[in-house]
Amino acid sequence: MTDLIEALAGHPASEVVRRANYDAFLAAHPHALLFFTGDVATRPEGLDVAIVARELLRQYDGRVALGLVDRRDETALMAKAGVVVLPAIAFVAGGKPVEVVARMRDWAVYAQAAERMFAGGGETAT
Repeated sequence: MTDLIEALAGHPASEVVRRANYDAFLAAHPHALLFFTGDVATRPEGLDVAIVARELLRQYDGRVALGLVDRRDETALMAKAGVVVLPAIAFVAGGKPVEVVARMRDWAVYAQAAERMFAGGGETAT
């Protein structure tokens, strides 16, 4: 785990998500972001997306929780969250994935996905 991802894991609105606590995490948070980092050694773009995840926490402080998906369980949880490409952030409302933003995108793409999450609907952006 890199320093940046460790810092995200230590954020008060963040929790490491594994298969065992996936459903409980989503049930506890009406609006959540699931961050699938991928292997940052082979996909360094994951570090850029980690910065986006940090900024989303700042932007929507108190309105959203961040689930940092444990690398050991990423493959098992990708289908549940609608993730196909890594790195990705899945925007979840009411326990259901609303939208997935894969790879590094412009800030506006993430902001629009967040607004659709808060509205409760959306589409997948891969």
